[in-house]
Amino acid sequence: MSETTLRPFRPGDEAGLLRGHNQIFPPRSLAHWQWKFRDNPTGQVHTMVAEHERDGIVGAYVTLPATFLVEGKPRLVGQCVDLWVLPQHRRAGPRPGLFVNLALAHYERWGGDGPDQNSFHHGWPIATWRIGQKYLRYEAVRDWDFLFREVPPGGLPPRAVSGDLEVRSVARFGADVDTLWAAFARTTKLACVRDAKYLNWRYADAHDAQYELLECRDRRSGALRGVAVLTRRDFVMPNTFFVVDWLVPGDDHDATAALVAAAERRAGETGASVLATLFQHRDPRFLQFQRLGFLVYGTSYFQVVIPFDVHDREFYAEHWYHTLGDSDLI
Repeated sequence: MSETTLRPFRPGDEAGLLRGHNQIFPPRSLAHWQWKFRDNPTGQVHTMVAEHERDGIVGAYVTLPATFLVEGKPRLVGQCVDLWVLPQHRRAGPRPGLFVNLALAHYERWGGDGPDQNSFHHGWPIATWRIGQKYLRYEAVRDWDFLFREVPPGGLPPRAVSGDLEVRSVARFGADVDTLWAAFARTTKLACVRDAKYLNWRYADAHDAQYELLECRDRRSGALRGVAVLTRRDFVMPNTFFVVDWLVPGDDHDATAALVAAAERRAGETGASVLATLFQHRDPRFLQFQRLGFLVYGTSYFQVVIPFDVHDREFYAEHWYHTLGDSDLI
């Protein structure tokens, strides 16, 4: 690999990264890159680049770091995103090629238990599954099975909800989301930290995407009972209104019904054909939403992890509180 150097990202690489990315994927702006990577709540950029002495940056193995709670301890976790190598450079260097060697260099730098290292990586590698399974320790955790309701013309019938609760749209989440998250955190062994800083970066400040942020509050006390994030996309099923993120105590059935009712109403108002969301199969919400009239829809997407800690596959399958917002796909 005499002509190509593998090294971590350094400021000034942005133009080369975007130039290569935009040859492989739909074009991205510098402002989008800065929001997603430079300004993410961890303040860290975890990108390994392949720099060719003549052609500049010709590949990147990228993870988006987020703070997770792993068995009560805050840890970094990396989502594999925007992986690319320019076609003419894919066979550069030692076998089995530049993509794998970039990944292994990334693992060596950012996989582990150091303060800036990842407990695990995760992603949805439909295109790279075979090579990842063979060379990069990809472990399949679960299929992505969506929960959905078909929305007829004119919308779904109104759902009965408690008059003690109020659901309203907000521009940003406030500090009491942190209190809601702190209570939720005591009930999970594995979850992305859904505090106000993270949720506002992910949704309120999102670049090139629009989301609706909902709060459910007690009418008398004003106490925050739950939050949800909604958006409309053509993903998996066309013209779909998604519940992208969800932070509601599992035993708060009134807040659950109130937020679902609001999502159903908004799906009808936007003219969507389908309302959909996702929870992992062991989570009580997976059955809870079915009791509220949602059906299960299997997809070709599946989730993998690359663990750097001692946890086995069953830990992720059993304990990960997971929503669509844990991905960058919606």
